[in-house]
Amino acid sequence: MKLALLLVLFLALLVLFSVPAGHADSHSLVIINFTYQVDPGAQDYFQSVLSYAELHGDPVIIVMNTPGGYLTNGFAIVNYTISAEKSITVTTYVPSGNMAASAGSYIALASNYVYMGNASFIGPSTPYIIGGTSLEQQHVTNASLAFMESLAEVHGWNQSAVMQMVEHNVAYTAQNASRIGLITGVSDNLSAVIQKLGYQGLPQIQFYENTVEQLESFLSNSTVADFLILIGAVAILLDIFHGSIVLSVAGIVAIALGFWGVTLISFQPIAILLMVMGIALIFLEIKLGHGLAMVGGVILVVAGGLILMVGVSYSSNVPVLGSTNYALIALEATVLPIGALYLIGLRKAVMGKPSKVGPDTIIGKKGKAVTDIKPNEKGVVNVQSEEWTATSAEAISAGDQVVVLSYSEGIVTVKKSS
Repeated sequence: MKLALLLVLFLALLVLFSVPAGHADSHSLVIINFTYQVDPGAQDYFQSVLSYAELHGDPVIIVMNTPGGYLTNGFAIVNYTISAEKSITVTTYVPSGNMAASAGSYIALASNYVYMGNASFIGPSTPYIIGGTSLEQQHVTNASLAFMESLAEVHGWNQSAVMQMVEHNVAYTAQNASRIGLITGVSDNLSAVIQKLGYQGLPQIQFYENTVEQLESFLSNSTVADFLILIGAVAILLDIFHGSIVLSVAGIVAIALGFWGVTLISFQPIAILLMVMGIALIFLEIKLGHGLAMVGGVILVVAGGLILMVGVSYSSNVPVLGSTNYALIALEATVLPIGALYLIGLRKAVMGKPSKVGPDTIIGKKGKAVTDIKPNEKGVVNVQSEEWTATSAEAISAGDQVVVLSYSEGIVTVKKSS
């Protein structure tokens, strides 16, 4: 009996020591690799990864190198970060030679801890509103300043420094930021940061933007959205003359992606209306055929894309119109006029071809009487799969083979086929 009790006790102790001592021992270190612009794709990326980290109770380190981007998306990421910090610790690390610029500086200073490598910098943080008035600019600056000051209050950052970053477009090197209390400290490698935080024993889980998030980032550019919509419309227009389903499918996909990008940037009804009107004009080119409708359509779609950006808050070291934008604009300016000329020539060639079925083409062709035709009375015949009103000088029974002699005012004259 005693032996049995000892055996049960031994097994119980064995099971007890084989079970991990709480969830803390099974934690991982979540690494958010953020080497992208701040945009809708980045917003979804942060929301997804921070939700994962919260669910598992895992600490997070954001390894940052960003020029900034859309302020609205940046503020959304800040809110996700603040919410996550209720249950986990979030740290930002800016490696040597990298940056936490513009909208990225807001995200960095929303973290519990901020470490930077030598030759890195944080800021400037001045926002600007695209196409906005001075009053609108002042409004977005004041709102951004208040937001940044609230982050400084919560995390103990230098209030005067964050004010300089937002109001006077000031940036700080890692050493200066550390010296004035804008960040936690300086560290030249991630391993040292992990050791300082006491995470050295945790397995790391590396995260990067997935394909959908990268696609969102690519499409959230008004010039890209413009280009896709225009190319899609022209592809469908070409397919109407060529009769290839491939171009139509590609065109529909391009237009769908373009309008997806439009909704990612902002919802401006007038911009979307101009784009829809532009597409309608491009398709009107089928009827008109002189090129003016297509040119007008292109202008409206491009104008819609430009209006789409008006009122968007932006904070980035990269200009709104970068090299990609100028390359696409140049491509539109060269390819679309060539496409217009090609369509005009193609339309003329198609319209100049004789009709395969019609009054002028059925004379001399054979067909079949659909109804009885009495002499000098009307009946119906089928010629080349088309039904025609017909007369004949002789009696013709339904089902008889006939041949067309002439056509006049919608009526064909036929006789029995010999």
